[in-house]
Amino acid sequence: MSIFASYVTRTIPVPFDPPHEVTIQKLTARQLAAARQAAVVTSMDFVKQMGGPAFGRELASATADAPTTAAAVAAVQADPLRQYDRFAVIAKGVTGWTYDRPLTPDVLDDLDDQTVDFLAREILTLTLPNGNAEKKSNS
Repeated sequence: MSIFASYVTRTIPVPFDPPHEVTIQKLTARQLAAARQAAVVTSMDFVKQMGGPAFGRELASATADAPTTAAAVAAVQADPLRQYDRFAVIAKGVTGWTYDRPLTPDVLDDLDDQTVDFLAREILTLTLPNGNAEKKSNS
């Protein structure tokens, strides 16, 4: 594998829309950081819309006694897709496809949720093959 993200590409079949294929590439470190930051901003905006810090305290107290809370939080944290904005990931990671429509930001915005999720997961798998590559590099 190359140290240059743009050299690391893969063409994958779309399993729920044969015979179409999509070409993806590994995200650069800067693109990955931007996708993570976009996810954080989205989360913060959601908390603000729900009532800000008061909502966070209320949610924490409501779930403090639930025995499955820690397991549920761990499961969400283990999913690398939840740490990154899916739309930022596909905007930089999708480089081509076999569809007749040109690959533009507007066309990417027209994709359904299943496709966005599938493509974002594939791009993150290519970018972070260990699933926890960032944790190892930050230790």
